[in-house]
Amino acid sequence: MKKGLIKTKNSEFSVLLAITAEEQERGLMEQKWPPPCMAFVYQNPRFSSFWMKNTPSPLDIVFCLDGKITKICKGEPYSTALIDGGLSDLVVEFPYGTCQEHGIVEGSEINLHNFSHDEREISNNLLSVFSGLLNS
Repeated sequence: MKKGLIKTKNSEFSVLLAITAEEQERGLMEQKWPPPCMAFVYQNPRFSSFWMKNTPSPLDIVFCLDGKITKICKGEPYSTALIDGGLSDLVVEFPYGTCQEHGIVEGSEINLHNFSHDEREISNNLLSVFSGLLNS
């Protein structure tokens, strides 16, 4: 599973990226406390709903659209009740209490950075620096 970075106003979190249908269906099922953070990435905005079946850890479920947090819900362990998040292009699951601890609230900005893209950008920058040093 690919990894990424979620950035909010005050914090950064390493996340697992659930991109494929299989990854999104599995989510954080069976993950013991504390679970990793996970971002569900959608190519186009869609109406999202989640449940906590087979998920033993409580979660903060953060629904986002166009770089803004639109709704934050609590995921209760093992619950099969649907959690409706409305239209979203990104959903992030954090261990429960993370949002309160880090001041993450509805309306806040949130951004996802893919590590592979960032690593490529860093590599290109380093190549430019070394190339400049070699040519001096």
